[in-house]
Amino acid sequence: MRGRFAAVALTVFLAGQFAFPGTSSEQLFTQASQALAAGDYDSAESGFQQVLKLEPRNLGVLGNLGVVYSRTHRYSKAIDVYNRALKLSPRDPGLLLDLGLVYLKQDDYVHAQPLFRRLHQLKADDSKSTNLLATTLVFGGKSAEAIALLEAAARKDPDPAAVYLLGVAYYKAGQVEAGKQMFHEMLANASTKTQASFLLGHAYYDSDRFDEAEGAYRDVLRADGKFPGIHRELGKVYVSLRRNDEARKELELALQQDPEDHSAAYFLGALLVQNGLYSDGVPYLERAFRSEPDSWAACFYLGKAKLKLQDRDAAITLLGKAAELNPDEATIFYLLGTALRAKGREQEARAAFHRVTELHTSNLDAAKKSLEDAHVVDVR
Repeated sequence: MRGRFAAVALTVFLAGQFAFPGTSSEQLFTQASQALAAGDYDSAESGFQQVLKLEPRNLGVLGNLGVVYSRTHRYSKAIDVYNRALKLSPRDPGLLLDLGLVYLKQDDYVHAQPLFRRLHQLKADDSKSTNLLATTLVFGGKSAEAIALLEAAARKDPDPAAVYLLGVAYYKAGQVEAGKQMFHEMLANASTKTQASFLLGHAYYDSDRFDEAEGAYRDVLRADGKFPGIHRELGKVYVSLRRNDEARKELELALQQDPEDHSAAYFLGALLVQNGLYSDGVPYLERAFRSEPDSWAACFYLGKAKLKLQDRDAAITLLGKAAELNPDEATIFYLLGTALRAKGREQEARAAFHRVTELHTSNLDAAKKSLEDAHVVDVR
């Protein structure tokens, strides 16, 4: 998973904006809001849940619960509660923003895109909503649409985020010279040469230009070997280039630099599992999983490791959760079916393998349609 875009601060609903029929509800809400502001998420969740029992349609409570779940990386719960709130207020900009950001944090551009489209329709002149929609378009395979959106915004009032996204969109669309021009403009506004090289590395990485990303990140290392995040980002580049030994070295250095770098822990754990070093990968993936319990990828790789290590019960639990979080990934269901069959749970295994067949058929149909559409365009 890639961290694509700087997340916008989540909306927090204030107690004074909502009316309560009883003093006890208001007091509970106030206490829970204070706990949320103080970072006491357990108390905040408990308090908001108590109010929700009394006021099940209260948007303030639902919104704040979404904030609690998002900040504690329980994304599936956040999604559920924000969707519940949107059913009550489908045009609420704050709810559309927050739910879209939950999906964006998981690189789920498919589900984030319609939310940010609706937000952009409501706030067409807002650069934040434009950039968020553009992010889902750029990384969701719709570079041409992203370019049209961002070029129109740039004519009004370009900002650094839009310049960055437009540069990546140009590269992904094959417009290399235009992309270089955007990146040059972006670098001109960087405060230092080192920061400029780091930003350029990000831009190249997000454009799938991994060799050039390596060069930019190497420039950062030569200038400042302690630049925050540099070893993690270089390690991710090496993962993409399949230079596994170098990737492992850089990700280990990243964790030495910052033991709380859960993204580096995930990438290192996944890399080790992919290379058959299951026991070595488990501690890193468990660290990543504790940080983001709703990360389907962390669940998947940890479940795969447990399966290979013959801990089938743990594998079934983890792979089952991964399947719930990402029901469109065939590999999850294949490993889940394998684990279930090994435990003698044949009926459940057959259901998992049937899902694999469904997904493969669906992917083949989608690929066929894409080829047919491309042929129609060529003919025209």
